[in-house]
Amino acid sequence: MKTVARNQVNYKAALAVAIGLLVLSLIPLYALGMKAHPCADDYLYGVKTGEVWRETHSFVAVLKEAWSVTRESYNTWQGNSAALFLMCLQPAVFGAKWYPVAPVLLLTSFVLAMMYFFTNALRRLLNAERAVAWTVAALITFCAVQFTYKPSDAFYWYNGGIYYTFFFSLSLFLYGLVITVVKAEKTGAKIAATVGAAVLAFIVGLGNYSTALYTSVLTVVLCVFLFIKKNRAAWPVLVVALVGIGALLLSVFAPGTAVRQDASGESAGVFKALLYSFAYGGYSLADSLDVPVIALWAGLTPLLFSLTGRTSYRFKHPFLVLILTFGMYCSQGTALFYARGIRMPPRMSNIIYFNAYLLVAFNLCYFLGWVRRGIVDGRFKEFFGGQAGSRFGEACEEIASRPRAARVFAALMAAVFVVGCVGMCRVSENEAGGARFSLEPLSVKAAFTLTTGEASKYDEEMSAREKYLDELPDGTDAVVEKLSSYPEELVHGDVDGNTETFSNIVTAAFFGLGSLRVAE
Repeated sequence: MKTVARNQVNYKAALAVAIGLLVLSLIPLYALGMKAHPCADDYLYGVKTGEVWRETHSFVAVLKEAWSVTRESYNTWQGNSAALFLMCLQPAVFGAKWYPVAPVLLLTSFVLAMMYFFTNALRRLLNAERAVAWTVAALITFCAVQFTYKPSDAFYWYNGGIYYTFFFSLSLFLYGLVITVVKAEKTGAKIAATVGAAVLAFIVGLGNYSTALYTSVLTVVLCVFLFIKKNRAAWPVLVVALVGIGALLLSVFAPGTAVRQDASGESAGVFKALLYSFAYGGYSLADSLDVPVIALWAGLTPLLFSLTGRTSYRFKHPFLVLILTFGMYCSQGTALFYARGIRMPPRMSNIIYFNAYLLVAFNLCYFLGWVRRGIVDGRFKEFFGGQAGSRFGEACEEIASRPRAARVFAALMAAVFVVGCVGMCRVSENEAGGARFSLEPLSVKAAFTLTTGEASKYDEEMSAREKYLDELPDGTDAVVEKLSSYPEELVHGDVDGNTETFSNIVTAAFFGLGSLRVAE
């Protein structure tokens, strides 16, 4: 009993450390978000709603205009209605000072979604204690944020983030609700989770094609599995799957989708799309496994091994499951590769890299469960060479259950994590001949940008530019100075010296100008 009590205290302490680390890491990220400014598509989709706000200062009128733009676009450009509606509500529509709401929304929704999904999955599928589940979820969320593929497009650029990162976050809430549908014991909880999941499935289905397709594939596969197992939860999951597929089809077969496809050029075809999907899937998965992330998974292995002993599931087919889930993971890029060939925008790469955490977590747990069952059943005695398998299991149990062993192992993995982060940093020469620092993790990079004044300089210059443009008479051919600071983790892009560049055209339209360019 004393050992159990010590273990509980140990995990509560680990939880405090994990949550504290996550919260502290978010402080410089939110602070950096206060320096964010709109660009490119933010202006494009905010032209009409921004005009309505300036004329009426009525939020209801802005919502009506956003819906009007969405309906028009459904017939003339794209069918992603839920995403487009949100795009029209970019915060700078209500004034440039409100744009920092975007990073707050994107970061907060992502963190909450990751925490909810992993906590719910560990609690309901592996019967983990609350402290253990929250600790694991916090550590995975921490790494997902810190090693984001392109932070500016994930959290600091509203249009790119709302279209991909936000809908990815909604999909995580959806997956968590589906787990509740399958595992909850109370009928009321199952019904509420089914309704919530169906609503989210409809919204996600009308978002970006990558998340919509992946969600549809995942729910269909789960539904088939449940029917094979004769689990009655298959029926509510089927409802969720059909709602998601229906919404996706509404988006795919929208009149505007065909118009956009014609404008984008000839399709790559099915064969090339599949080839590109698997090639990029393998690359993105390997690229996401940096040394610090590998240290995370290695550090969690003993604990996850121990948790797999709390379920009656047999974990019979790890390699088949790996192939199936990897194929599902690769499907995220299929729609884009089919429509546009081998072109992958960074804002979409972000969510593919985020999904790598789900893929690795699921397969690691499944593989460890398979190993554990093999040890218990004696099937791996020869395969592991005598008692090697049993010793591996005993080592994992020792680390997971004894405070001292857990602390030593955690310290070792933390050291590997830190060394890996240092190894990812780069120092090079900038255009002025000084030093350019490429730092990891993201919070370190954000703190460095803030303390050097680079972010503040960008914020001051952009604020001055926005005020200047806003005060110009309608139809003016405006010329602005080039910015002296472009923090890469904060800035998606900027206007240039060509009035015919896309960003220049849409920025000019937002401010009611005749044209806009940067002074030579």
